[in-house]
Amino acid sequence: MRSFLERISSRKFLTALAVQAAAVAALFWPDQAEVYQTAAVRIAALATMLLAALGYGKIEAAIDAEKNTPEEES
Repeated sequence: MRSFLERISSRKFLTALAVQAAAVAALFWPDQAEVYQTAAVRIAALATMLLAALGYGKIEAAIDAEKNTPEEES
């Protein structure tokens, strides 16, 4: 299993973190004037946050599962 420092310095984590930051910015500081457009931006921001978090978790789980499987004997 990889250490915490290795996990938070990976490109996958940093990309997911950047997406989360952009989604939070869109969620709390939308520049749209119309109510429906603002609602659509907020829903998209929430969906983006959720999908980025789930995607990162799935990738990390796959990496951990691959590293924890016993090696085949020849």
